[in-house]
Amino acid sequence: MQYGRFRKESAHRALVLLTATIIAIAGCGRQAPEESTGEGAGAKPGAETAAGDTGSKPGVATPEAETPLLTAAFDAEFITRPDGYGAIKQVYGFEFKEEPKQMDPGLMYKACADEAVDVIDAFATDGRIPAYDLKVIDDDKNVFPPYYAAPLVRSKALDEHPKLKETLNKLAGRLTDRRMQRLNFEVDEKGRKAEDVAREWLVAEELVAQDAKSGSGEAGTVTIGSKHFTEQQILGEIMSILIETTTDIKVNRKLNLGGTMICFNALKADDLDLYAEYTGTGLVNILQRKVITDPEEVYRVVSEQFKKKYDLVWLKPFGINNTYTLTMRAKQAQELGIDSISDLAKYVNSNNP
Repeated sequence: MQYGRFRKESAHRALVLLTATIIAIAGCGRQAPEESTGEGAGAKPGAETAAGDTGSKPGVATPEAETPLLTAAFDAEFITRPDGYGAIKQVYGFEFKEEPKQMDPGLMYKACADEAVDVIDAFATDGRIPAYDLKVIDDDKNVFPPYYAAPLVRSKALDEHPKLKETLNKLAGRLTDRRMQRLNFEVDEKGRKAEDVAREWLVAEELVAQDAKSGSGEAGTVTIGSKHFTEQQILGEIMSILIETTTDIKVNRKLNLGGTMICFNALKADDLDLYAEYTGTGLVNILQRKVITDPEEVYRVVSEQFKKKYDLVWLKPFGINNTYTLTMRAKQAQELGIDSISDLAKYVNSNNP
C-alpha cells in the first residue's frame, strides 16, 4: 500500500512540474517578439518566435527571403554620365534603397555572380555575362542609345596618312556582338593577352597573314589609344596590328588610358591620333544630346557634329553594339520575375517604402 501511494504521489508531482514547464515555455514564446521589436532588432513586429529561436524554420521562407532588398554596384562612369544611373532613375522612376557601390568594371561581374551585389551595369558584349550565368535586363523604355563602336580619328591624321582610312575601313561590319563576347572572355577569364587575341581574330578573318610582320615604318607614326577596359584594349590592338602589318605606318600604342573624356581630350589635344569610340557615348556623353534610338541616325548626328565641332572623323563601325545594360544573376531574376527594367523598378519600389 505505501509503495502504491508513493507511486501516485510521484506521478502527481511529475504532472505538476510538466504543466509548469509548458506554461513557462509558452510565456517565453509570446514575449520574444515584443522584446525584439522594442530593441529594433531580431524578429519583425507581429512575428512569434520561441526562446532561443532565430525566427526561421527549415523549409519556410522568412520575410527577408521572400522579398530581398536588392543591392547594386556600378562603375564610376556609369554613376556620373547622363545616360547612366541618373537616366535610369528619371525614366523608370526608382532608385535603390542603398546607394549603389562604386566598383571597378573588372570586378563587378564576379561580385554579382558571387552574390556580393544583385544588380550591376554591364556591357552587352562582355563574355562574362554568359560565363557567369547572368541575365541582361531588357531596357524596355530605351534609356540606353545604340553604342556602335567605330574608329574616331583626327582629320589631320587622315590627311597625313592617306592609307589610314582605307585600312581601318576594312574592319567595317566584321565584328558581331557574340564574337566580341568571345574575344573579351579569352582575355578576362582565360588570362590571354589582348594582342594575341586580336592577332588571332585578324588571321581568322583573313585580314592579316599568320606570319605577318610590321612594315618599315617609313610612312610615319600614328598614336592609338584606348579606354581602360578589356574590349577597348582588344579593339586598340586590332587596329594597331592591322595598320602595322598592312602598311608602312608605325604605331605608337597608348592603350588603357582611362575613361571617355580622358581619351577624347587626348584626341583633341593631338596626343592621340585615333581610338575606338561608341556612337551612343559620342551622342549623349560628349555632345550632351538626348537619346536617339535609331542607330543610323545616331551615326549621322555624331559624324556631322564631331567633324564640325572638333574636326574629328568617325570611320565605319566595326559591327558591335556594346550598349550599357543592367544585369542580374539569371536564377535570381527568374525567381523574382524580373525580365525588364520596368519589372526591376516595380520590385524595388514595392520593397522600398
